[in-house]
This record gives sequence, C-alpha cells and structure tokens, in this order.
Amino acid sequence: MQAVPQCPFDHHAITDAEAAWGTYDQLRDQGVTHSREHGGFYVLSRYEHVLAALRDPDTFASGQGTRIPAIGDGMIIPLDFDPPGHTAYRALITEHVTPESVRGMVPGLREMIDGLIDGFHAKGGGDWVAEVGLPLPLNVLVQVVGFAPETVAQFRDLTAQSWKQISEQDLFAARAGLFELVRRELQRHRETRPDDYITSLIGKEIDGRPITDDELQRLLLAFAVAGHETTMNASGSMLRYLVEDPARQGRLREKPELIPAFVEEVLRYSSPVQCIGRCTTRDVEIGGVRIPAGSRVLLVYAGANRDTARFDHADAFDVDRGAAGHLAFGFGRHQCAGALLARTELRLVLEKLVTMPEVEYAGAPDFGGLEGGAMSGPSYLPLRFTSNRSPDGAGAWR
Repeated sequence: MQAVPQCPFDHHAITDAEAAWGTYDQLRDQGVTHSREHGGFYVLSRYEHVLAALRDPDTFASGQGTRIPAIGDGMIIPLDFDPPGHTAYRALITEHVTPESVRGMVPGLREMIDGLIDGFHAKGGGDWVAEVGLPLPLNVLVQVVGFAPETVAQFRDLTAQSWKQISEQDLFAARAGLFELVRRELQRHRETRPDDYITSLIGKEIDGRPITDDELQRLLLAFAVAGHETTMNASGSMLRYLVEDPARQGRLREKPELIPAFVEEVLRYSSPVQCIGRCTTRDVEIGGVRIPAGSRVLLVYAGANRDTARFDHADAFDVDRGAAGHLAFGFGRHQCAGALLARTELRLVLEKLVTMPEVEYAGAPDFGGLEGGAMSGPSYLPLRFTSNRSPDGAGAWR
C-alpha cells in the first residue's frame, strides 16, 4: 500500500478558473491525494479513480452530504440521499423529464431560445451571460417547473450570495433567502392550484405517506440552484469556445449534424460542475491508497474529463474526438436527472446561432473562479454579431 501524497488543495480557494486546470493536472500526476483543508479529505482526479467511485455509490455515499466541508443539516433532495430514500425522491424528477416529455418541450423551448437570441441580435450583442445564458434556464424553470417569473428573477443573486457563505455556514443559514422563496411558491401553489409540476408534487406520496413541506422545499431548492446554474455555465462556455475559433462556427454552419458532438465536447472540456463530495462507508482501496471508512472524498470531475489516459490530447477542444464517457453529469445512480433537458437546451441554442451572423468578442471576458468550490463558467462574456460573410474554399469563416 503506497503512502498518500499530501497536497494543499482547497477547492474553495480557487479564484481563477483558468488557473485551476494546471492544479488539476498536478493532482492527476500525484494520483490519490489528501488535503488537510476543511477537516481533511481525499482527492480523486484521475478518470479511472473518479469513475470507480461513481460506480460504487454504496461505498462512496452521498447520504452524509456532497459538500466539503460538511455544513450541517442541509441535505438537498435527491442529491444528498442514498437508497431507499434517494430512489423515491429521484423518481419525482425523472418521471417529469423523460425522453418523451423532453421531446414534447422542444417547440416551446425553441420558441423561447429563438426569442432570446433574436433580442440579443437586435441589440447588437452584449453580455451573453446576463442576457441569454441566465435568462434561458430561468425561463425553463417557469415553463417546465412552474415557478413564478418574479420568483426565478431572484434565484441568481441569492444563489451567488449563498456560495460566498457556504464553506463556513450551515446550508440553511447560507440559503435562507432561497428557502423562503420556495416556501412562498408552495404556498402560492396550494392557494391557486396552477396546472404545473409543482402542483403535482404537492399531492405525491413517499413510502406510502404524503410528502412533507420540508421535503418539497428541499426538492425545489435543487431545481432553483442546479436548474439554472449548470446550464448557465455550460452555455457561457459553449459560446466562449465558439468565438475563440471562428472556424468552428463555419464548420457548424456547413455541418449542423455536428452540433450534438459540439455540445458533448463543451461539457467534457469545461465541466460546469467541477467537483463534488462523497463520504466512504467502509475502508476502500483506490489507486493503491487505502481510504478509511468515514472519510470525506472529493471527486474532481474536471480533472477526470481532461485525463489523457482516457481522452487523447485531452487538453485540446476537438469536436471530432467523440466525448462519450465524459463525467460532466456524473455517472450511475446520482447522474444528473436533468441531463437530457440541459443537452436539449444547449443544442437548440447552437441550432439557432448557426442561422445568425457570426459572434465574436466585444471586450475582455471574465471567467471567474469556482463558486462554492464547485461551479465554473464565464461570469461576463461580452459578444457582438458580425455581418454575414461568405466562406472561403476551405469552409472556414474569416
């Protein structure tokens, strides 16, 4: 059994998201490492190690919370639960976002996305994050979940505020404003009974009993945070990689069938959720290192997704690689329940953009840091449209 390399890694201290990639490279080179930060935790950043942990959710469990450090009784449904509770809670989401139901959402999603991008174009551009990247998932939360527009308008500021506090405060203290918002939504739905997903949840049962208000609030909090932040981050990264190489735009115009592959490469290369925590339920060996029972373990999705042992020239953005197997949405039992919906939104954004003039930077972007030690995406992305140009003989747009 090999000694565990000690590292000073602190995911809450990453203020420059671009510099994080070099840190992940160093972690991968060391294999399984241990950090003394936040009470101590092990770090898995190689693809084979992260995937092994995700394939064994009974050992690398979520029921003690998925944040490092642990921050009190703040379990989010279904993220911070193990079976049997997780199974019943997750079904409440997956039954609403089935492949068939998402296909049925496409016309409404396309109309909404086309409207946002047409408005962005009419203004000549602006900050993509503020004007398209964020409104897109917030509007989805209105259309697909049933939140009131005035409720979702407050999600972003309250979420960003909570991430600044979440490494030091109990989750409920850090997210008190968000919990109050979802509590009001439940009250509104009980009083007015609109025909939407939230109303349908009110009548659900868990293990043969009515679902409680506390459970409903924790479930809706997951929608409030994850339902907007991951798509916002992925959308911003997607536009970044589109404008940084104009040839990519021309290629997607010529071959729109590459759009799904482009989306997958964006997810692999950017990893909107860069890491997540687990807690071991027994002694376990990973990469020749013994991890004791009861240990906190950080799974670094971003490091795994750029592991050259799994992806050739992993540090290059390559739409032709075939990014199948990336871990941007996790894997197995706890894989993101909204993955198909998020992929659909990103695909529809690109399908609209390839019908528009080119986009390019209109100023210096800001890629920010890791919010809450986990979330990554551009915080400011100034873009503008150019006039249509004819492709050259190679098909690249100049």
